[in-house]
Amino acid sequence: EIAWKLGNTALSVSSEFVELKPNETKTVIIKTPVNNKLKKWSPNNPNLYTLLLNINDKKTVYDCKATRFGWRQFTIVGNEFHLNGEKIQCFGDIQHPFSAYICSRRFAWAWYRMIKDFGGNAVRPHAQPWPRVYYDLADEMGLMVLDETGLFGSSIRLNLEENITWQRSHEHLKRLILRDRNHPSVIGWSAGNEMFAIALLNKPEKEVSDKWDDKLVDLTLSAKKADPTRDFITLDGDRDMDGRLPVWSKHFGHGLLLRDLPKDLNKPLIVGESGATYYGKPIQLYPFVGDKAFESYSGRSEALAIDVYQNTVKMAKPFLSYYSPSEVSWFGIEHLNLGYSDYSRLPNLKDGIFPGKPYQEGIPGYQYERIPPYVTTFNPGLDPALPVYKPLPMFEALKAAILSEPTPWDTYNEILPPAKLPFPDAKYKTVSFIGNNTGDLHTFLQRTGLQIQQPNKKTDLLIIEADNLSEADGLNIEKSANAISKKGGLILLMLSDKEISPSISKILPGELHLTNREATALESNKTDSWGKYFDLPHLYFAEITGDRKIIKRGLAGEIVDKGTLVLTASRTDWSLFNQSPENKKCAQVVLYEHLQKPSGAALVSYPFGNATLVLSSLDYTINTKETTEFWETLFSAMGIFHSAPDGKSDKGLKKEHDLLMDGPVN
Repeated sequence: EIAWKLGNTALSVSSEFVELKPNETKTVIIKTPVNNKLKKWSPNNPNLYTLLLNINDKKTVYDCKATRFGWRQFTIVGNEFHLNGEKIQCFGDIQHPFSAYICSRRFAWAWYRMIKDFGGNAVRPHAQPWPRVYYDLADEMGLMVLDETGLFGSSIRLNLEENITWQRSHEHLKRLILRDRNHPSVIGWSAGNEMFAIALLNKPEKEVSDKWDDKLVDLTLSAKKADPTRDFITLDGDRDMDGRLPVWSKHFGHGLLLRDLPKDLNKPLIVGESGATYYGKPIQLYPFVGDKAFESYSGRSEALAIDVYQNTVKMAKPFLSYYSPSEVSWFGIEHLNLGYSDYSRLPNLKDGIFPGKPYQEGIPGYQYERIPPYVTTFNPGLDPALPVYKPLPMFEALKAAILSEPTPWDTYNEILPPAKLPFPDAKYKTVSFIGNNTGDLHTFLQRTGLQIQQPNKKTDLLIIEADNLSEADGLNIEKSANAISKKGGLILLMLSDKEISPSISKILPGELHLTNREATALESNKTDSWGKYFDLPHLYFAEITGDRKIIKRGLAGEIVDKGTLVLTASRTDWSLFNQSPENKKCAQVVLYEHLQKPSGAALVSYPFGNATLVLSSLDYTINTKETTEFWETLFSAMGIFHSAPDGKSDKGLKKEHDLLMDGPVN
């Protein structure tokens, strides 16, 4: 809340007499020396003053204008930024504005509080002019602002062939500057974000894109006409437009990309966004943390933490004048369950934060009807049960890097996929099948290379289609299972998404039922002789073509509780994150992880006399390259003899690269 008020007179300015005739316009410039009477504004000491300008005669004050400002000088010296004559490096954050709740002063304070907490001193209100309170608070709290227009090349397909586009863009930038130029926090102007993407996406002829570049440079440099006091002007993410802009600015993907920094360039270098925060899929983050990248949202953030730490310590501090990861405010802190805590169900319209008072027409500012859970990472006093924000590893790593504090992420050795373990010799070679000989399971077993024959004395692997048995099949199950139980072998009960056939109860040593649990990935029991053959990348199906749910039902009951769990449903679902819009993806995954879910056991073994009973709810009908490799590994780990699969699987379609979903490109 506003906590400042006007103090005593710090500097007096002499009066000027002006005589105006009707309809006449005059410009009056009033100057006075400061002579060290004003304290300087800086992030550590955000001293502010207010200029009061009166229009009056000897008897009457006709008008009064109040303009707040700070006394400071921000300059470019060679390849450095200088504030008040001393070198300064900017460490900041950006944020995409998702919904009207960001328009409150309290929300702005929460974001800026987080930036200050990780040791930051800068912010880029991203891709649009933000509400005035953001610039007011930056003045008060001491954050340096790179002020940006609403020109968003990688998101908005502007028609750069129309003259009116350029006319409106020039007017838009000019009006932004005139609105914000008296804010001491504003240190520079960004005329647009990733404008290179318009040519990248539309693929015009080179002479056309060159013409667009010329006009973009002209647009950007026009900032000096409206504000000659600021030399920091840029197209954020567009380098320096072949040397024509005063700073070099680029957006980086994940990894330490020092090779992409220009060498011996005598101008400030800026990385305004970096990291795989919004686009990184588990396999892209695997080199940082291994299986943790697949395991959980927090594990994903730990990979982001290593990346941001390396970039801050090894790139930003030695070489950059301005550095910002891509949205600490959205990926470095956790989405919050505002007004919701019953994880036995999904949120509904009764969950969230409600204002408790009726809407009033004509009142300035926004009045919210409801702020749902998980739409924001900030809680500026909305829910007393929650903190202002919940840090994730990425936040902690950035803080440690900026403040030079010890951190578990300060050393990084790339994690490579482990060497494949040698499979045991195949000892189960004689396979018998009970079920529908023309059904999906029988087709799958043949495709996988199993040689099926009728049950006989030599059978050492009995596969039963446990959800598709006839009455006649029920008569054979007990006899065949008992024979294997005495001599030794495997009995594999395979289910898909149907209910268990009653006939199967004849051989079950305990109660078994199915749960309503779906999963696009699995986790393995590394202590199990079969589970140890699987790392999480091999159990990940969230990106395959078509049906991605490797299980549709989970296994539960006494036989599962007493058996050995080999494979189970993943604790998270990355299909909710990958290729989802940024305003949804994080919330969906965080909510999914918190929800109470029924048993997701997918493969369980249980002693059965001299044999082993194996229960599976894995969906064998999905036929892709990934599932083929999975079944080949599983059968080899179990010691089941099989020939090479036929190689036929669903083919993935080539997808056009999407900048907002798939990450930056050159």
